[in-house]
Amino acid sequence: MLKKSSFIYSGIIVIILFTALSGCGVTSRSNQKDMSQWERDYRRDYNNRLNYNERRINELKESRHRERVYVIETRNNDMKRKLDTFRGNSRDEWDSFKRGFNRDMRKVEKSIKSFAKNSNWNNKNKNNKKR
Repeated sequence: MLKKSSFIYSGIIVIILFTALSGCGVTSRSNQKDMSQWERDYRRDYNNRLNYNERRINELKESRHRERVYVIETRNNDMKRKLDTFRGNSRDEWDSFKRGFNRDMRKVEKSIKSFAKNSNWNNKNKNNKKR
């Protein structure tokens, strides 16, 4: 009788463990699908921003300070390459990448704005001096 009841308890424990563990697999697979969509959205949004930066950089190439524009262009191209080559295996890796990438993106965008602002200011002053 003791053997029969311990066999039943062991069977119940195995069934409970199997059910619990198989449920964990379903949850992690659905998170991977969500992360995939998030990754696609993130890449699409930042590729759009990088392409916008590229258009603005091309407009700035007509200035006298081409060396500065090329530095900004190189940084923007490095950002594109970094985004295209990054392969995160976990959400933590993506979060870490995202923090650094967002920081670098803000610096590039700030450089473009600053350069454009200073270039416009210099052009306006030159026009005023000619009068």
